[in-house]
Amino acid sequence: MANRPISVAIVDDDASVRFSLQRLCEVYGLRATAYGSGREFLASLERASSCADCLLLDAHMPEMTGSELQRQLLARGVQIPTIVITADDVPVNAAAHGNRGPVAWLQKPVSGDALLSAIQRAVRGSNPIS
Repeated sequence: MANRPISVAIVDDDASVRFSLQRLCEVYGLRATAYGSGREFLASLERASSCADCLLLDAHMPEMTGSELQRQLLARGVQIPTIVITADDVPVNAAAHGNRGPVAWLQKPVSGDALLSAIQRAVRGSNPIS
């Protein structure tokens, strides 16, 4: 990973949030790809030979919530360090995200420093929150 930028997948149904998070990641020298839904992200995994180093995942989306997406990933054997972002003011229920819960929970609007710190923890392999 030292020879390439950290790859971040962003899954959020709000286009302005996706754009903002993607730009913020790029400012920090990260490679970011944004998806408008869990289904779109899952479809990208079927086409790609590799997965992102870290997943920024909106907790509340129509069709498939963040926890539903994470359970789908685990069912497929895809384990990707996940940071859950939400507009809620209560912490994410880590148990709802399956056996490997999120590494971090961030409240929108997300500060750049908090985001970068969470991504670095995720990529280093920190334990999930409980």
